[in-house]
Amino acid sequence: MTRIEVFSDAAFAFAVTMLVISLSTIPENYEELLAATRRVPSFTASFAVMMLIWVTHRRWSQRFGLDDGVSTFLTLLLVLVVLIYVYPLKLIMDLMFYAFSQSLFPSDFLVSNTAQVAVLVAIFSAGFFLIALIQLGLHLRVASKTDELCLNQLEQVLINKEIFVWGGQAILAFLVVLMALIFRSSLGYLAGIVYSLTPLIFLLASLRTRSELRNNLCEDIEE
Repeated sequence: MTRIEVFSDAAFAFAVTMLVISLSTIPENYEELLAATRRVPSFTASFAVMMLIWVTHRRWSQRFGLDDGVSTFLTLLLVLVVLIYVYPLKLIMDLMFYAFSQSLFPSDFLVSNTAQVAVLVAIFSAGFFLIALIQLGLHLRVASKTDELCLNQLEQVLINKEIFVWGGQAILAFLVVLMALIFRSSLGYLAGIVYSLTPLIFLLASLRTRSELRNNLCEDIEE
């Protein structure tokens, strides 16, 4: 492991710690215990998003081990965005579970109208757009050094898959930001529905990867 990898892992651990601290103090009675358990779903969802980002960067580091100036800059930029992004992430998850559960799950962040929800969705999506863009940049950096890193066909296919996935995520997040701000006074708060297309991106990426692997296998057989 390089020092930048250790630093990024520590930064992600700190971001998760910030999520834990935001839950509340340790319960001192039965009622407080029940209140604390109601915050678990939003914490779990926030934790899952953070781990998705961390696992992608960890996988990138393990597969390619690129440690040049551009990669270091992008990694530091990712850490910066994540540490800022952790609070909008937690707030929108709290608000989402609060709304869907008809106030069964608590939220300390309350809004007075749908326009404010739309702005929060835009802020959350802007952060995710930057994260997706950075992840895309890291994988494009590897793609530009295919010969230098001596990547085999499988590694090149996996790089193309990550580029497709994170490029698609960046486009979705950008669309959500635009929709939330343009329709802020009406239906902007529903812009997050666009993220329901995420499984489609993963499906298309998997199909594309299988097709590339099949083509490479056929070429090897012919040779």
